[in-house]
Amino acid sequence: MNKSIQTVSHYGIVRFGDLECEAVVLLDGERGYVQRQLAAALGMHRNNPSNRFRQILAELAPNALIEWEKKESPILLPGGQKARFFPVGIVTQIASGVVNAAIDGTLHGARRVMVPRCMQILNALATTGEVALIDEATGYQYHRAPDALQALIGKLLRQDAASWERRFQPDYYGALFRLFGWRYQGHVQNPPRVIGQITLRWVYTPVLPAELIDEIRQRKEISDKHHQWLTEVGLTHLEQQIHSVTAIARCSANYRDFDRRCAAAFEGSALQLGLIPELEEVA
Repeated sequence: MNKSIQTVSHYGIVRFGDLECEAVVLLDGERGYVQRQLAAALGMHRNNPSNRFRQILAELAPNALIEWEKKESPILLPGGQKARFFPVGIVTQIASGVVNAAIDGTLHGARRVMVPRCMQILNALATTGEVALIDEATGYQYHRAPDALQALIGKLLRQDAASWERRFQPDYYGALFRLFGWRYQGHVQNPPRVIGQITLRWVYTPVLPAELIDEIRQRKEISDKHHQWLTEVGLTHLEQQIHSVTAIARCSANYRDFDRRCAAAFEGSALQLGLIPELEEVA
């Protein structure tokens, strides 16, 4: 069934390192990218980007394929040109899938050109979430409704804490432990404090605005974990970010290397200047 053309309300350029991609916000507030430009940023051939995305999602990120097919649609850019819309929230899965396949030795030779590009994208998104990048690039952050924060809290946070379930899998801890040369035993009851610091800065902060993290802190009991307060939508974003951070950790030589990847994005920030107080463990 053909989808109707949707109008773009805000337009701008998102930068993943030195890669650029046209980003858009639709009239209903949906964020995303111009599909052909995103394909170029990832290193795909410009011809038939929809088919390329479909093939790669089916092969490397099958869980994202259904979501992409539901939201992909034709759009009308501010200049009157027509393009295809690629929704926010799937890029990390594509990039992580490519990098993980390269590490495992299962990536098709023709797609190896995508690896360094995907690493740039993962590095950018590990420090700043997709929505924040698009809002800044398009100027949409200045046009959101006054009650947007409350709407976001209602969308991402539960009214009560859910029962605890494992969200951070052994491969996440194993990848981080390796950065410090620590032996990973396959389970973590009380992870070292630095692991909690990394989790807060690289997993939670990129996907949750500071106001939402503060809201969780106000609501939760001492024994609660942050993720117990997230809705299914929030958990989806969290799991994508965990996957992204795990992939970056696996590709880093050591913690210093991992930290340097962050430093470029945080240059001059409170984190670099040593102004961030000691962080609580949240994993």
